Amino acid sequence: MRKYVLIGLVFAGIGSFFVWNQTSSVKTEYIAQVVKPTTPSVTINKLEIPVEVMRTEVEVQKGLSGRLSLGSKNGMLFIFNIADYYRFWMPDMHFPIDIIWINNNKIIDISHNVSNKLDPSKPKFYLPTKKANYVLEVNAGFSKKNNIKIGDSVFLNNVK
Repeated sequence: MRKYVLIGLVFAGIGSFFVWNQTSSVKTEYIAQVVKPTTPSVTINKLEIPVEVMRTEVEVQKGLSGRLSLGSKNGMLFIFNIADYYRFWMPDMHFPIDIIWINNNKIIDISHNVSNKLDPSKPKFYLPTKKANYVLEVNAGFSKKNNIKIGDSVFLNNVK
């Protein structure tokens, strides 16, 4: 009789372990679904680029000025309510960048390897060839390295 009780307890213990383990994984899966990251990003050619979003006039004017670096896979996205010829320049910049001009979810122009050197007496301004309502700044060479080109589609993710 003890033998059957012992076997029954072993099976009950194993069954309890499987039920507990399954319940535990369900909870973990649920938590993973609820706590999805909401980092803003831009997707170009299946490449997801995490971005800092600049919307206000103060944020747009500051941009990357004064920053010592930008993550090698990251970018800064400027959002404008109306498509126009927004000009950018490089005051207080510490590293060169690529400027990707976007309108209606398409890349309309790219300024490659924009130098961080600035002559205050004759500052150089960068403008797109067509009106843009978004501007994406990334490290110099990023566009060529990732085969990003004019005409590519752009998808904004978690950008509100």
